[in-house]
Amino acid sequence: TIGAYPVAAAQVRRWIEDHLPDAEVVTAASNAGAAEDVASGKVDAAVSTALAGQRLGLSVLADKVADFEGARTRFVLITRPRPVPKRTGVDRTSVVLQLPNEPGSRVRAITEFSTRGIDLSRIESRPTRREYGTYFFHLDCVGHIDDALVAEALQGLHRFAQVRFLGSWPAGSEHGVPPVSDDEDARWLDRLRRGED
Repeated sequence: TIGAYPVAAAQVRRWIEDHLPDAEVVTAASNAGAAEDVASGKVDAAVSTALAGQRLGLSVLADKVADFEGARTRFVLITRPRPVPKRTGVDRTSVVLQLPNEPGSRVRAITEFSTRGIDLSRIESRPTRREYGTYFFHLDCVGHIDDALVAEALQGLHRFAQVRFLGSWPAGSEHGVPPVSDDEDARWLDRLRRGED
């Protein structure tokens, strides 16, 4: 038997069918829980992380088993509000928006990012469950709240939408296009204010 969290099991379904066609996959509470099930003898193997296996003294039987090479599982750490980690230059920022239920509000929200050249790496919608046809929009963008253009986009969103800032953090990979620096633009504006340009 193979223990696997349902999302992880879906990411390796073909590999299991091809390499272990007679194996039974049983549901685990999490990726780490699948490894713990192996350690306790509840299952023979697990779809889990290398870190969980190392922590429990387990051996890796196979790696690189995802059906799609770029498959990733996101983990989110939820805390009370606290200071944002420092900008690294390879960051992501997440927000949840509740937009006015009126024509063009989604386009207006996306425009806050697109006009500033900010790459959106994830867009998802979830019903609010308050009123039919109303949604929360979950957005991740490339960049950090301390990047001037990201900050401007968030301010622009705040003018017409309810914005819940979930955080900015080091991304761990350079996928996506980082926002350009606005340093030259700021210097140009400063020269205008001083009457030099």
